[in-house]
Amino acid sequence: MPAHILPGRHTAHPGPGPVARDRHLPARVTRTGPVPDVSRPAWLIPVIGGVVLGLYTVFLSHNNGFSEGSGWLLGLVAAVIATGVGYLLVRERNAMTTEARAITFGALLGVSIGFLHSVAGGTWLRSCGIGLFSGIGMGLLSYYVFYEHEH
Repeated sequence: MPAHILPGRHTAHPGPGPVARDRHLPARVTRTGPVPDVSRPAWLIPVIGGVVLGLYTVFLSHNNGFSEGSGWLLGLVAAVIATGVGYLLVRERNAMTTEARAITFGALLGVSIGFLHSVAGGTWLRSCGIGLFSGIGMGLLSYYVFYEHEH
């Protein structure tokens, strides 16, 4: 029998990575309590991504027959939704397992790419396929990056 499954000899968690599946990543703790990570604001990357998505949506909508007002409204709605979801993912990333983080980041990119393709004039089936494949690619890449940084 391997030594790592003997009772009392090894009490590590069963899942991959340094954090047990039912626990959160540890925060830096001082005498006054946990300290949040302030190396980069949590809202910076989602806001940049949302603005880029919104402006590209406006560009594509104007090139494909949308009126001026509806193109800007569509871009604004896309930017607000993407920024909100991105901020929630970045803020809660330490509470998720590696697999859940990779799936959520992949889903966000896949939905965004599929949406942009549909605004560009693609059929809904082709947009779903492109979004699905880019989401799977982003999920796999995210999993690799997150897994490597944990080990």
